[in-house]
Amino acid sequence: MEKADKRIARTLSAYPLYHPLAAHTDYMDERQRFEHLATAYFEASYRASPTSATDLGIHAYDHLLDDMSQTAIQARIVELKAFRRKFRALDAKKLQNGAGTDCELILSDIENELWFLEDTRDWETDPSYYVADPFFAIFLVASRDFAPLPERVENLAARLARVPDLLAAARANLKNPPHILTEIAIDETEGAIEFCETLLPQVAAQMKPPRKLRLALKQVLTALRAFLVYLQDDLMLTSTGKLGVGAKNYAKILKYDHILPYTIAQVVAMGERVFNETERELVAWAKRIDRTKTWREIADEARTQFPPRQRLLGAYRHEIARLREFVREHDLVTLPDQDCQVVETPPFDRALNSFAAYIAPGPFEQNQVGQFWVTPVDTTAPRAQQIEQLEEHCNFLYPVTAAHEAYPGHHVQLVRANQVGSRWRKHFSSSIFAEGWALYCEQLMNEAGYYQDPRVRLFQLKDRLWRAARVVNEIGIHCYDLPMDDAARFLVDKVGLTHGAARAETRRYIAEPGQPMSYLIGELEVERLRKKFHRLPLKKFHDLLLDSGTIPFCLVEKEMERKIGPSYEERQD
Repeated sequence: MEKADKRIARTLSAYPLYHPLAAHTDYMDERQRFEHLATAYFEASYRASPTSATDLGIHAYDHLLDDMSQTAIQARIVELKAFRRKFRALDAKKLQNGAGTDCELILSDIENELWFLEDTRDWETDPSYYVADPFFAIFLVASRDFAPLPERVENLAARLARVPDLLAAARANLKNPPHILTEIAIDETEGAIEFCETLLPQVAAQMKPPRKLRLALKQVLTALRAFLVYLQDDLMLTSTGKLGVGAKNYAKILKYDHILPYTIAQVVAMGERVFNETERELVAWAKRIDRTKTWREIADEARTQFPPRQRLLGAYRHEIARLREFVREHDLVTLPDQDCQVVETPPFDRALNSFAAYIAPGPFEQNQVGQFWVTPVDTTAPRAQQIEQLEEHCNFLYPVTAAHEAYPGHHVQLVRANQVGSRWRKHFSSSIFAEGWALYCEQLMNEAGYYQDPRVRLFQLKDRLWRAARVVNEIGIHCYDLPMDDAARFLVDKVGLTHGAARAETRRYIAEPGQPMSYLIGELEVERLRKKFHRLPLKKFHDLLLDSGTIPFCLVEKEMERKIGPSYEERQD
């Protein structure tokens, strides 16, 4: 015990236990214990996953990659269980002003990682884990301007030099993955090779001399090409693993990741209800556009109107500027000052992000500019496939996509989350909150009158139908043995997806359990809270909702109640 702590202990010993100062200091001691423990936990997490640290904007580990040897995995399991015991030993009632929420988030985070390492054991069944995550982290070091280029290139070369060891660990760890996951890994490995052959040499060319980075690139390309052969000629032959995580594991996603109070059956019922409601809305809305045609016929005709391939990114940039001004003029939510840049999706990430995605700045980065990734048309594909890709960016759909990804969707919410007061809160990113808010924003822009052409509203409803289908299909595959072909056929026949888009969609269900369903279920949670706090002005509700960070809704709800005060519920009577 430090001298100052001894003085405090002697002083407090003179007071009865019920004395206010004693109680206050007791609360402070528990808060200090939590802060020290949280600091140790996240420092250990950075060491265990340098790739995640880079994503957060923590750059002390940029020269490293995650150690996926079985020795390191077992050591991490022991470490996580020790932290779990220590956090559980804290008195949560004494953690006030949001610290209790932070503690709950950390415990949920620990359960999630243990579930990944011990139960689903994705490190044995998902080969893309050894390609997508490390190359995303390599991309971040190359693309984010957080340090002088020579320093970043030094770390880049060191990180690249560790790729062969990571791929060797993959060969040692992987056991009978589902064939879909091996297919995805093959696509991602081909993308990583293209990334190393085209984009990274541009970074190397800026260095004088560029020898170290070029040498690392040469070694990585050799390792990646060998890994690609291994995936195609070896692992694919034994990729007969079961599709889906199973109902028991899926229930854990709902409980520990999303922290939802619903059962699997209740979530499926929500998806089915919204699907049926939205389908009826689509039929009625189509009659307002053209009484002689179905909504599918109207959508198919509208899809043929799209920006030229060369102007695709420019179309999104123009739309984002319009959206930002509209949201500001209509005072829908407080906007961050930071910009959202539209760029091409990197090659290594196109296997799963076939259309568009938003990449938030790391919460600890000084530069808070976000990136809106748009996947360019594959000019090597057959002409019909290129047209199919462009149809997904048709003139009546990309305004909805831009609202979802940029304003007032992901960019607004995630950049604001990076500004939350709690350092620990910044480490968490709940997909059910982030995607729920973004889907809610698609409807919000209709409500606010942004969609002038009725065909835009038609596509917004069509996309809501698609998100409802995700709930039913994803859970069907993971919990009820729904064949992937049946899920894809449903998306084509009932939602109007192209065959290529439906196949990409069902692959995503397998690769990211719990994520596709989070759009609709999260949006329903936003609507539930908006109804609960209906007396708040709309902008006030939105700002309060976003003030807690990107955390599960049950915790957001507690935070909102705490900030508004108990009198709010009384005023509803």
